[in-house]
Amino acid sequence: MNSSLTDKFKPADLIEKVRLAVGLGADEQRTLEVDEPPEDRGNRLCVTVSDIHLTDGTVGLQNLSDATWDAFYEDIRQRCITYHIDEFVLVLDGDVIDMIRSSKWAAHEPPIYPWERERQAEFSGVINAIIRDIVEKKHASFFRWLRELESKLKRDCQPRAIRVRTVITVGNHDKELFCVQDALKYFYETGLGINVEAIPEAERKMLGRMYGDEAMFLDTTQAPYCPFYYGDTGFRFFTTHGQWRDSANSRDIKAEGSKPGWSVSEGWQLETWQQLRFSPFFEPCFGDTVAAGVLSTFIYKTKKKLNDAHHHDARLDSILDELDLYRPTYAAVRRILTETADMRRQNKKPEVIAIIENTLYECVMEWLSWDFTYQSTTKLRAKGLKLARRILEFMKSMGHGLEIKSIAALMRILTFFDNLHQPNVRFSTIKKFPSFLPQYRHYNFQIHGEGHTHQPLQEEPNFGADHPATYINFGTWRDQIVLRKRQGYRRRGVLRALFILDIVNYIGQTNDIMPRTFDYFVTDIVHWSDAKDALNRTGHVEPRT
Repeated sequence: MNSSLTDKFKPADLIEKVRLAVGLGADEQRTLEVDEPPEDRGNRLCVTVSDIHLTDGTVGLQNLSDATWDAFYEDIRQRCITYHIDEFVLVLDGDVIDMIRSSKWAAHEPPIYPWERERQAEFSGVINAIIRDIVEKKHASFFRWLRELESKLKRDCQPRAIRVRTVITVGNHDKELFCVQDALKYFYETGLGINVEAIPEAERKMLGRMYGDEAMFLDTTQAPYCPFYYGDTGFRFFTTHGQWRDSANSRDIKAEGSKPGWSVSEGWQLETWQQLRFSPFFEPCFGDTVAAGVLSTFIYKTKKKLNDAHHHDARLDSILDELDLYRPTYAAVRRILTETADMRRQNKKPEVIAIIENTLYECVMEWLSWDFTYQSTTKLRAKGLKLARRILEFMKSMGHGLEIKSIAALMRILTFFDNLHQPNVRFSTIKKFPSFLPQYRHYNFQIHGEGHTHQPLQEEPNFGADHPATYINFGTWRDQIVLRKRQGYRRRGVLRALFILDIVNYIGQTNDIMPRTFDYFVTDIVHWSDAKDALNRTGHVEPRT
């Protein structure tokens, strides 16, 4: 990593803020903690995926099978052999693990949620229980795959002594892990196979500089944070998870005294984040209230009530377990209400309908009763939620299930407007990404990556620079359920990986003017199967091993 200290800058004056707001950036060069490999670096390959979301399986298990990871390894192995790779870098760009989507929050007595960190002993207990179930029970084979990656590539790519490095960046569904040191240390040592005390001092200092204090992680008994970003000048690549662009999954910070403030509208502000110790991305956020407070709680409570009432239906269990897979997210609520409406038309199981709909209303109203729901969101959204609460209370008092019809109507409206939004990124937004800001142009980044949105896409902005630029979103590595045309739903797997080659140019005619060859490409796999479609009839099953 770059060994120079991150420069300290005074808060920008009004002119500087105007320059940044219009995307002109600052004149002076600024420093990032990125890899700057030497000229004689040999052949290198970088592969990036994002948003694996390994969960503890308590509110559904939506992750990929072991066979998928084995096939992915085979692809990597073949390319390492084909291109005579000396160094391989695997980047897992945030949300590798998911600490939010678990029933352990609501099942705790009394319930505790990710934003209730002041209940320190209880909070730590839940975090430790979730991470241990993820690493040891539900995804032991994945973590074994990750720990053995280097030894397998060394064995399978002989005679080259390939060097392997895995980089895991911070996401928004794993941030709770960094609040509990013993859980974080367990993740490093048991999950990744990294002895915390053996982490080199240079790496600890680099991570400290990234977060604003070189001495921040020098205690060798403590596990450091994972990096917030990753960059490499040889790969011409810079990536973050992308939560810093999402107001629902980062936290606005008010300025207090000498401490600066920040909001999503201000964009990339590394020096400000360092002064804030990156609190906008480690503090609980509004998205936590939706994922843990509403959706996971609803799944847990509904399944528990159905089980207590001795109602067992594999198909209904499957629908509940898969609610997090619907895109747009509002479709999840629509989906379960569509199911109860169909059951009502067929005069089937009125007691089951009552359990589902009453629990949904209960969870929505509980969500709307929490102070944190309003404290963690924008003023406009808070006003809208307060109005929605009053409307739902009024509809409930009117009877006849009007409150459920109101929830269903609201979800249809939100889904309609969501579908009108095209999954692209405007040029005015892209030019403010750190890879393309003037103060970082000296790194010559060509590719800016991110995940987070679960929507794989790419854009080709033209900044008039000496080399072209590419924006790539990595989507997500797990199944999704999407709306079909006209009506209905269907499961599909969507897998995207970015491959970057930084290799020696062996062609004699061009070697003098182009000593190295740079190439990058995306592999996309969209997967359908009878097994996925059959879940409508058979219910959910865990991934085949």
